[in-house]
Amino acid sequence: MSRYRGWIIALVGGVMAVILGLVLVAAGTDAVRYVRENYTPVASASNTYECRGDKSATVADISDHERPDASGQQDQTEYLRYGDDVIQVGPSGAMTCRVQLDANSRTLRSGGFLFLGGAFGPRSPASSSGGSSGGFGAK
Repeated sequence: MSRYRGWIIALVGGVMAVILGLVLVAAGTDAVRYVRENYTPVASASNTYECRGDKSATVADISDHERPDASGQQDQTEYLRYGDDVIQVGPSGAMTCRVQLDANSRTLRSGGFLFLGGAFGPRSPASSSGGSSGGFGAK
């Protein structure tokens, strides 16, 4: 046993470090989670929250918590992109300011935010060659 003691201690320490790292990553708060935990939900709409103050103050609060990968504005709405998530801050109907969460956004992945510039455009598939797929009848 004493012959392998150092290896066993190193193995247990390594496993514990990996587990601790996974727990810290899972417990980390991203911008979408931050909004869900710190903003008041609007009763009539899912994934919609009340702003804290005006639009500028709300965008600054969310951006100060986690810097967005990209941001842009169209009309009176500010868009913050975090990976595949989009947070929209702006007026909606009778509300002068609301926060709308679009987690794992299909609209973002399909190019729906192309008007905001290249950072919001669709991503090309890694295996795409841009040519014909071949197969029967391809010339």
